[in-house]
Amino acid sequence: MTTPTSKARIQSIARAKDLLDAMAGGEWVSLKQLSSCTGLAKTSAFNLVGALVDVGLAERNVAGGEYRLGLQHLIYGKAVERRIDIAAIARPHLLRLCATTRETLNLAVPRPADTLIIDSFEGSQALRVTSYSGTRAPYHSTACGRALLAHQSEAFRRMLYSSGPLPAATPATLTKPEELERLLAQCRMRGWIVEFEENEPGSACVAAPIFNHEGEAIASVSIAGPSSRFDTETIERLGQLLVTSLAKLTEDLPRSTPTSGQAQ
Repeated sequence: MTTPTSKARIQSIARAKDLLDAMAGGEWVSLKQLSSCTGLAKTSAFNLVGALVDVGLAERNVAGGEYRLGLQHLIYGKAVERRIDIAAIARPHLLRLCATTRETLNLAVPRPADTLIIDSFEGSQALRVTSYSGTRAPYHSTACGRALLAHQSEAFRRMLYSSGPLPAATPATLTKPEELERLLAQCRMRGWIVEFEENEPGSACVAAPIFNHEGEAIASVSIAGPSSRFDTETIERLGQLLVTSLAKLTEDLPRSTPTSGQAQ
């Protein structure tokens, strides 16, 4: 049930968004203009835009009493831009892998508590795994999640394990952190990782991370199909194919150029 307090908070978020929209042109905007554009009383607009200034989402021109978007939006924008860039750059590589393997290919990016599959290409086999695009994938029970988790910090992994018992999606799901850690260590050594009927009965996945030029795992790719086709030899072959193909993908990634004054 939505409480009066939660309704007020939701309303405040909507009003804050209206203020950000009013400043989206990039120029300085007066408090009067903000009030007019949003329909907010000047006092409400002043208090809300002041809160946006406090967290870096807006800037205030002290001399003129005007406001504009803050530099914090650059950080958020760059994060989204990286996600879009990786999807565009990865697409031809994934299409080639999909044609070669005839299995479903998934591209996932890390999130705070799980991963998000941002692109997916369905295989051409008569019996195949369907597209997962737009779905969330747990770190511990999916190959694409494990490929990313293996290269997260030890502190991040400890935090994930301490947030509660790892849920079992199927009877085969690995839920003991110490056993998962052994698999993640293998992934760091050989470059790929597998999940066999642990997230969905009857399906299996092999995945590997995509590294940027700084060696950070920024995304992962999984090859998914019916578990009946994923014998030991096939899993090994697909894992090595992923490592080779994703190394070529890394070569296509742009190299980051540090901004002046940015910590190295």
